[in-house]
Amino acid sequence: MRILRIFFVALLLAGSGATFAQADDASPSPAQQIDDLRGQLDQIEKAMKDDKITDAALDDLRSKSSDVASQAQKVSTTLQPTRDAAKARLDQLGPPPATGTKEAPELAATRKDAKKAFDAVDAQIKQVDGLALEAQQTANQLADLRRIRFQETISRRTNSPLSRPFWSEPAAAFPRDSANLREFAQTVQSDVANSWTNGNRTALIACVVMGLLLMTGVRFYIEHRVRHLTANRMPPGRLRRSALILGIALTSTLTTGLGTQLFYLGLNWNDTFSEETDGVALAIVHLVFFGAFVAGLGRALISAKRPSWRLPAIPDETAMALRRFPMLISLAVVLFYFLKILNHTIGTSLAATVLTSSLQAIVLTVLTALALQRLGRTHHHDEDGTPPPPRPIWASLFIAAAWIAIVAAWIGLLTGFIAFASFVAGQVVWTTIVVAATYLAMRLVDDLFETLLSEKGPMSARAQAIFGTHPKLLDQAGVLLSGVVRLGLFLFGLTAVLSGFGAGAADIMVIGSKLQSFKIYDVELKPSQILSSIALFFLGLVAVRVIKSWMAEQYLPRTSLDPGMRSSLTTLLGYVGVVVVVAIALLAMGLSVQNVAWVASALSVGIGFGLQAIVQNFVSGLILLAERPVKVGDWVVLDDAEGDVRRINVRATEIQVADRSTIIVPNSSFITKPVRNMTMANPQGRVLFKLPMPLDSDPVDVREHMLEAMRAHASVQENPAPLVMLDNVDRTAMTFMAICYVGSPRDAGGVKSDLLFDILARLRGAEIPLLRPQDLVLRTGGGAPELTGPTAAGAPKSATDPDTSN
Repeated sequence: MRILRIFFVALLLAGSGATFAQADDASPSPAQQIDDLRGQLDQIEKAMKDDKITDAALDDLRSKSSDVASQAQKVSTTLQPTRDAAKARLDQLGPPPATGTKEAPELAATRKDAKKAFDAVDAQIKQVDGLALEAQQTANQLADLRRIRFQETISRRTNSPLSRPFWSEPAAAFPRDSANLREFAQTVQSDVANSWTNGNRTALIACVVMGLLLMTGVRFYIEHRVRHLTANRMPPGRLRRSALILGIALTSTLTTGLGTQLFYLGLNWNDTFSEETDGVALAIVHLVFFGAFVAGLGRALISAKRPSWRLPAIPDETAMALRRFPMLISLAVVLFYFLKILNHTIGTSLAATVLTSSLQAIVLTVLTALALQRLGRTHHHDEDGTPPPPRPIWASLFIAAAWIAIVAAWIGLLTGFIAFASFVAGQVVWTTIVVAATYLAMRLVDDLFETLLSEKGPMSARAQAIFGTHPKLLDQAGVLLSGVVRLGLFLFGLTAVLSGFGAGAADIMVIGSKLQSFKIYDVELKPSQILSSIALFFLGLVAVRVIKSWMAEQYLPRTSLDPGMRSSLTTLLGYVGVVVVVAIALLAMGLSVQNVAWVASALSVGIGFGLQAIVQNFVSGLILLAERPVKVGDWVVLDDAEGDVRRINVRATEIQVADRSTIIVPNSSFITKPVRNMTMANPQGRVLFKLPMPLDSDPVDVREHMLEAMRAHASVQENPAPLVMLDNVDRTAMTFMAICYVGSPRDAGGVKSDLLFDILARLRGAEIPLLRPQDLVLRTGGGAPELTGPTAAGAPKSATDPDTSN
């Protein structure tokens, strides 16, 4: 209790001290905040005029300028209530009296003070609003400057590697560059020596030893523990595999990166490094972190030696062929970005920088091309001719875009656009890394929600017991949450990819905006708008297809909707999505709704006559999907077509008939013609057949045998119960009619055949005679009758005496 009392007293004193500190530290006044923001903006405007400013510094200044604008708007919002109060006070006092009219001195003084207060706060608001506008304009100027520098960088042309100056200029500048490199190496050597002599040797040795242990023994131990925990402590399911892959990737990143950080701390324990050495050393630490992440992520995803861990659907042979590429790409990225930093630090010649960029473009594009070539083997047919599973559309688009980028990089390299080639090669690798990381994150999110919120997962029973939640609803919530998080991860990955383009992908489109625009009637079209529209159109189609696939394969199967309704919803979603994508593409092209309406009115006559049938079928298809008189899976009869509805398209409906062929029926036929839907109101099928029996048979016995046969059949339903009726009795036979019901009309024919076989066998086993053809009796003068027909074996049939026939 004493310890607890001391703890509460200390907590009270700490809270009191914080309160007094906040009271002593008064917040700055609006005037001080405005002066501070003005000073920050002046520094930004002064820094942006430096000719040697880097791209990173421009991005930093742009962020600071946006912060100044945001803070100025907050100050303006804070001052607004004070201004409103001063304005209300001034309005309450009323306008000053007319000239020559006297008023009380106290009222005049009060009005003067209120006017002065209103003018002061109004001036501050106008000043801070102007400051916010100026800061926003400065941010826009910085963005334009960054965009211009980006365009100048990628469009700069130098000597081609096929020309002689490309090789002679680095050779001529080699003595000066090597002297700069030796000077920097001596500086680094001196700094390392100082860290050994003037620094803490014990700390250096301890940091080096701990770094080595962290990158070797500790790493292997943590990976072993991660495998053990995921295999034994996590619930069964796919989450084990994705969590294991993430654990291995993070372990590789953290152990290698932190080990390198320990090396740096040991060498620079007492801040003995010079400014240049310290900058390069910190850059190396950051590069090692990134390279370790790339190598660990690639190794974990490929899992060449452990196929059961592998997330991507690639064969073992391809995984073994790709197992060294993550480490090679990681080393190449670390090496060339280190050379870039080193060139900037020691101030190498332009020729040496161009040569380094050329080597970067060559190495990265060659590694990427080899990896794509080996990855392409997964799409070849197996030795037995079995086709591989279809590749996801996003993977096919990404691979195609990577090949196009590689070809573009080589064309730029050979034509002298070295900066462009190096930039494209780097972006291909960066995009690949982002896509791999996003893929792993999405799979982890899917597996996590499936494990926690699945109707068969461990949380389902608890949620149902505590909240009374239906397992199906919990499963749907898991899919929805997974889709929302996946969307967020996709947007984050898209932002990360665009960040590799400097100021964003819009910088590339600015080059096309300088091209000559053209007009069609009153609509002005620009190449940049057309390219944007095409890009949005194809990206929108891909998005619609992905959403449809997600709805059809993941979300809707977890609902209580029947397959026909699910197909209708998916089809309607596709139609709506395509319409929205087309509208967005037209707006991006510069075509407004008025332009589209004008063009549509000009073509209305042609549409009315030429496309009448297409429009009629399209509208009929929408009616079928909305009203659903006929849905996918129904058995329909329309004219000569009888079969199952397999698909309802935008123009026609596919019906599969009994011989497994498909009949294409226009949608308007289902609206304008009588259609018999065998499974619309009641999916049951009726089995009806008639059985003639001899007149001397026992009808009750026959009825019982027929009922027993129907009750014994597994497909015959108990409700409605099977029924046997005596349908007709004539001079030759009595006819029994049997009726029973099965689960589907498609089963009626087979069940009828089975029942007839069983009933005939039961009647023969009970020695109940079946109806035979009529016997023909021939009488000859006074003799015994002579039988012909089936009862007289081998006797020929005769009909010469019709008066004596029975």
